[in-house]
Amino acid sequence: MKDLASRSLSAVFWGGGGSVIRIVLQIATQIALARILGPEQYGLFAIGAIVISFSNFFSDVGIAYGLIQKAEVTQQDLRFVFTWQVVIGLLVTAVVAGLSGPIAWFFGDVQAQGVVAGLAVVCLINALTAPALNLLKRNLDIKRIQIANIISYVAGYVVVGIPLALSGATVWALVTAWVVQASVTLLILYSGVRHPLQPLFWFEGARKIVRYGATVLVTNITNWLIGNIERVVIARFFATREIGLYATSYNLLYGPVASLMGIVQPVFFSAASRIALDRQRVALIALAAVIVLPLFASISAIAHTFVLALYGAKWEGSAELVAPLALAMPLFLFWGFTTPLLWLGGAPEREFKVQLPMALLWVGVSWLAAHHSVVAVAWAVVVLFALRYVLILSVARQLMPLPLAGLWRAVRGGLLLALVCAAFVAAFDGWLITAGVSALGRLATDGVVTTAIYLLILTIVPGVIPTECDELIERLAARSPKPLARWLQLLVRGV
Repeated sequence: MKDLASRSLSAVFWGGGGSVIRIVLQIATQIALARILGPEQYGLFAIGAIVISFSNFFSDVGIAYGLIQKAEVTQQDLRFVFTWQVVIGLLVTAVVAGLSGPIAWFFGDVQAQGVVAGLAVVCLINALTAPALNLLKRNLDIKRIQIANIISYVAGYVVVGIPLALSGATVWALVTAWVVQASVTLLILYSGVRHPLQPLFWFEGARKIVRYGATVLVTNITNWLIGNIERVVIARFFATREIGLYATSYNLLYGPVASLMGIVQPVFFSAASRIALDRQRVALIALAAVIVLPLFASISAIAHTFVLALYGAKWEGSAELVAPLALAMPLFLFWGFTTPLLWLGGAPEREFKVQLPMALLWVGVSWLAAHHSVVAVAWAVVVLFALRYVLILSVARQLMPLPLAGLWRAVRGGLLLALVCAAFVAAFDGWLITAGVSALGRLATDGVVTTAIYLLILTIVPGVIPTECDELIERLAARSPKPLARWLQLLVRGV
């Protein structure tokens, strides 16, 4: 158990460090590409991304995810999973490419046909990657996953994407970058596990894998509808520029949160299925609240400066979208921490039963909001994210002990920091605007000064970090450089 706890912490530590590097790379690269290509080209790419992200669920089917939760993984399991990943990946790729014309007609832009057809191969590549990826997650080898993510992103978007965009390749720079990134990821992850490739279409234990995969598939599709249906509605109702503004704003904010959840959720699921983690759950939620809530509340408070500084004047229209979407991101993260509790409680189908009506509501609300404006859709998303989290939390509390007092203790420090930081940075940014400071200068100054206020409150105000975090902070301090370790220990002593 000590070894498992140590590997879990190491996985989070490596995942966190790798995610920071990848997030910085993604933000820098996406800013460069967005400034070169503009909203219209990103709108075309967003249509292709919507189609491929949905199709990926069918090319994966969910059977590979079952490798994470199996107590023992046999060679037959691996051969069976990989065989069907290949078969279904080929089928889905062919279907997506064949339907690219009707898809482009639905979204009202004939240029989208080529983009969808070009990206179809990503479905096959991701299907082939899934067994290796989930085996590494099962083994908590987050280090290799993060190395693969960083190298593949650099290869795809920095080495290939930016030069193509500068040469005038328009949206095809983004298409090519995605295909290269997916291919490099496959090669690196497979080299880390080298699972068997011999085909196996059926064996005695296959039925259980298929049943588990079907549950995951249906749940994932429902979650996709919740996470993407407003983009489909926007792309159907509005011009390519509007979907480009919305999708780019959403992805800029969603990327860091998704990276964090992608690290913690598998670790949480894999480790918590074998040891009790009641105290660690509170600690994890508390640390996430302390980091995420102040960050996104501050971004929402200075959305206009944030957009102008990063993307430039041609993207100014996305500022009205960044303000509400930034408030939705913490809700998405906390939902991601809650859903594994349903699986650990032995009731994965409960998530689907809650999510399905939520998905239908998401469709209806997004459709109605789109009749007003894209901004109305963004604010509707905030309300829907909050409602979804409340529903999932209420179901999780029926299965596992989650006292509301403990949850409140976990998030209250983050809420306090969020309110103080957002109020301060909004007032300070307004003063900088009247002083005539440039957008980039305002963002840099806002960041430095607000970070100083944040660290000061975190250090001197008792109770911001609950006592459940002590052990986790001590472990992080033991693995950190001395200056950071001393500050972390100061936080524990101050609790």
